Amino acid sequence: MQHDAQRMADMSINLVRLTDFAWSVIEPRQGVFQFDVFDEAIQRLSKHGIKIILCTPTAAPPRWLTHMHPHIVRVNADGVPMQHGSRQHACHANPVFAEHCRQITQAMADHYASNENVIGWQTDNEFHCHFSECHCESCQKAFAEFLRGQYQNDIQALNEAWGTIFWAQTYDHFEQIPTPKLDKPTHINPAHRLDYHRYLSSLVTDFQHQQIEILHHANPSWWITHNGVYSNIDYRGKFTQDLDVLGYDMYPMFYLDPATRRLKQAYCLDRTRACSGNFMILEHQAGAGGQPTYMLDNPVPGEMRAMTYTTIARGADSLLYFRWRTCRVGAEQYWCGLLDHDNMPRRRYHEAVQVGSELKRIGDQILGTSVRVDCAIADMDFDNIALSQFARWGMPDISHTSESIHHWFNRRQYAVGLVHPQDDLSDVGLYVIPHWPLFREEWCQQLDAYVRAGGTLVIGCRTSTHNDRYQVLAQTPPGPLASLLGVTVTEYGRQNSPDQRPMHVQIGDAQVVSEYWYEQLSPSEDVQVLGTWASSHLANEPAITCRKVGKGHAIYVGTYLSEPLLDVLMPRLLTLSGITPLCADLPECVEVVERYSDEKILRFIINRSEKTVEVPQLAVHEDMLASAGTTSSPTELGPWDVQLLRILSR
Repeated sequence: MQHDAQRMADMSINLVRLTDFAWSVIEPRQGVFQFDVFDEAIQRLSKHGIKIILCTPTAAPPRWLTHMHPHIVRVNADGVPMQHGSRQHACHANPVFAEHCRQITQAMADHYASNENVIGWQTDNEFHCHFSECHCESCQKAFAEFLRGQYQNDIQALNEAWGTIFWAQTYDHFEQIPTPKLDKPTHINPAHRLDYHRYLSSLVTDFQHQQIEILHHANPSWWITHNGVYSNIDYRGKFTQDLDVLGYDMYPMFYLDPATRRLKQAYCLDRTRACSGNFMILEHQAGAGGQPTYMLDNPVPGEMRAMTYTTIARGADSLLYFRWRTCRVGAEQYWCGLLDHDNMPRRRYHEAVQVGSELKRIGDQILGTSVRVDCAIADMDFDNIALSQFARWGMPDISHTSESIHHWFNRRQYAVGLVHPQDDLSDVGLYVIPHWPLFREEWCQQLDAYVRAGGTLVIGCRTSTHNDRYQVLAQTPPGPLASLLGVTVTEYGRQNSPDQRPMHVQIGDAQVVSEYWYEQLSPSEDVQVLGTWASSHLANEPAITCRKVGKGHAIYVGTYLSEPLLDVLMPRLLTLSGITPLCADLPECVEVVERYSDEKILRFIINRSEKTVEVPQLAVHEDMLASAGTTSSPTELGPWDVQLLRILSR
């Protein structure tokens, strides 16, 4: 539209994303490339100082390609091919599709290599958003080649690693191995399935890498991102290492309960940050979202701004709203943007203008800062998350567990985040690893050093019971962690009938119902018992232990880390760690997050509700969202309002 660029400039927009899903526009017929519509758009935007990020359009191949080569589509576990008419229906392992993807990427890269207004690229769109598995002929061959590489062309090494002697699964050569299909006819070998998930990640990583090589060769100054985070991709591995920055699409309205929306948004953002640090948002909620089978809530006045500042507080260094103008055709006719179908600027647009004006003024103060984390939960380990999709043994998904623990801290305004065990833990006071069966010995040394330096480590039951091929360790649980924790597991079991056979844990004067799993513990002499079993044949036996190691403490919890257990146990461990909330006595609807650097501390206080709330005041601070910096702020925060305070002294 004629006035789009000016309206964007009025909103302080300095970056626009183009060409997403535009393959049929750019290449309407095979080998015929047309860039006029995007050249014109880039020229108009550049006159207002707006730079461009382009997308490789490979998430939606054109009809001429799927018609000419119908075998490029994915095939589901039932043998049913996907159809043209939607998106993400082509298989990354298919050599014909891969070649056409390279060609369209090369053509776009060549055309825009010298355009100074194009500064970056997004690869594809939301890899694995809808459909990550494929069982087509190309995948059968590619999976066999992947396994050949994993096991150095030694089929006996695979047989030993997978334990294929069980149920007569032994293979004579790699070409015999099918892509695994759940429950066809019954339970699949877990090691077979785990390597298939690794294959899916490797496949999409290689597919993306081909595009990145083309783009970097065309213009080495371009930066490259992708908008994750979805299943069956190792975002801590080569996939993200290939990128200059990881991107994410943030749609809080997918969480339908307004009471928990802010908690779920925070958890998703912290998971993204756990992959590679601060990130960018390629798509952020700008209105209601909808496709033919559902329609999400429309943000109420002020809510979009509050959600935006939550995203920034938790590590976003760049943010693009989706979308500019609501589309009038297709499956996303009601995926609403800043402008409605009639192109009229209304409250969502004006709210975005306010945010743009604020960030134009204070954005440089936020860049270069990191998110403060006092309490961390282990998350984003590809293997453990993959296992949790098919080998739970009746327990909840491990991401569900880490999310519930994250919520527990977040509700109480603690500085909480998600950190992988191989990362730097030096600033973390309390670290929880919840129920990770697959555990690598190389993590143990760092955890030992973390505890000795003064950290409080909490290990949940069933952790460190398997190796990286999902073989049960011959060591007594918790395997390589036993020496640090000073405890072994002498008996364990699933709790399938808690109503008929309840089990309780005694912690001080409180009794807590145990959920899902129990373990009888055998502690060493230097270990303190924090909780005992209060019922069944385990009465008075240790259930939770604590070992003093150096300046810190190593805690083992022989039951499931449920919320009732957290309510009783965590306050004790927080006191032990010397950790206090960022702000005390605030209602759960208030988000409190700090970003910091060597020079500054920035505290975000965000009211994620329709109620006015009282907020405490710091002794010396600068109110960065006030019209001019001031050392005083309102003692009340209105509905959906935000304070951003630069702390000048503690």
